[in-house]
Amino acid sequence: MNRKEINEIKALYDSVQDCSILRLAGCYVNGEKNKVKTFNESFYNLPEEEMYKYLEIFRKTLSGVPGKNLLDMAFTEGGADESAGHGLLDRIRRSELKDDEVLQSFYDKVISSYDIVGNYLILLIYQSYDVPGMTTDGIMEEDASDEVYNYILCSICPMKLTKPGLGFDETVGEIHTLRQSFAVELPETGFIYPAFNERSSDYTMILYSTKRTDNIQDMLLEDVLKVSTTLPAKQQKAGFTEFVSDILGNDSSFETVLAVQENLSETIKTIKNESNGETVFLDKTAVRNVFENSGVSEEKLKDFSRKFDDQFDMQKIYKKNIESVSENGEEMPAMDTQRRVPSVKVEEKLFADNVVPTRNFEVKTKDMVLRINSKHTDIIDTRVIDGKKCLVIELTEDLTVNGIPVGEV
Repeated sequence: MNRKEINEIKALYDSVQDCSILRLAGCYVNGEKNKVKTFNESFYNLPEEEMYKYLEIFRKTLSGVPGKNLLDMAFTEGGADESAGHGLLDRIRRSELKDDEVLQSFYDKVISSYDIVGNYLILLIYQSYDVPGMTTDGIMEEDASDEVYNYILCSICPMKLTKPGLGFDETVGEIHTLRQSFAVELPETGFIYPAFNERSSDYTMILYSTKRTDNIQDMLLEDVLKVSTTLPAKQQKAGFTEFVSDILGNDSSFETVLAVQENLSETIKTIKNESNGETVFLDKTAVRNVFENSGVSEEKLKDFSRKFDDQFDMQKIYKKNIESVSENGEEMPAMDTQRRVPSVKVEEKLFADNVVPTRNFEVKTKDMVLRINSKHTDIIDTRVIDGKKCLVIELTEDLTVNGIPVGEV
């Protein structure tokens, strides 16, 4: 789903009158992974104040950066198995959240796979959206519907104990100790099924939402949703840095690294312009072109394809992480010991903003950090001065030191 499609669905949660949410279901889970409370009711039976609180949660589920917090994921298998993945989600959708047995099965599977410490709330809504038609120049026609988009949205929210303190009890007119309770926080994880691709139902995919880009709940993805996983943002960044270093090897001169960064930025800019500003991903071909345009020799690129696959292969990464913990003699978390290495190899596409700094070019040593606007990297150069290789920076009239303007440049 692109940003426009996400925002179109997200806009449905702006007001109670326009949301068209037909049903709400949920399960409150405690820290011992026990179901404390389940509920299932018509959304419009709720007090209006509560409805707006829920709408805030649903808006937040679809908030974030596409490719970073909001991830398109495809099912790894068909819908024949109705106990998990596409089959389970479609049973929930077709039942309009009215089948308690299938809901309980979904809750049980989430509880067994979701990695969290403490209490949390699983929320599900069923919504029917009459999709407006669209003119060729991008104007919505509210009275011309192309289809009805029937979907479910899941939000998983941590629940935190409120702080103790004193408060005024209006019933007796006295100050008393406030009663502590578990409050619902904004969601950390969620998904929408089916995806709303090209403004239409796409039953082959979901849009997955994660607040934490370093932990995307791989067991939930693999065991419950059965979708292709992707590398978290931090691992994409670290992996790309390692990959560039591996390709360049001893030829990682300042000039070559700078050329790679500049060509990456130019490639991203070109793709973004061609896609009308949509989310930019870099596949294997695009990255190889950047290296070639940066003057990296064919000798260095002869194993490019294999190294790219090795660096961003989810199966190898999971195995490496698990083996690393075992070799160090560390006690693995309970969820990690149950983790299965993904059964499907996924061709990784890197979200551009995860691997390329879009604003600043950073030069760093143990004694110095220098940040330069990515548009003006031409102000730096390398020269040999008194037998030492030095960075030479062009100084301009707006030079300051610790915020103090320097009069003479």
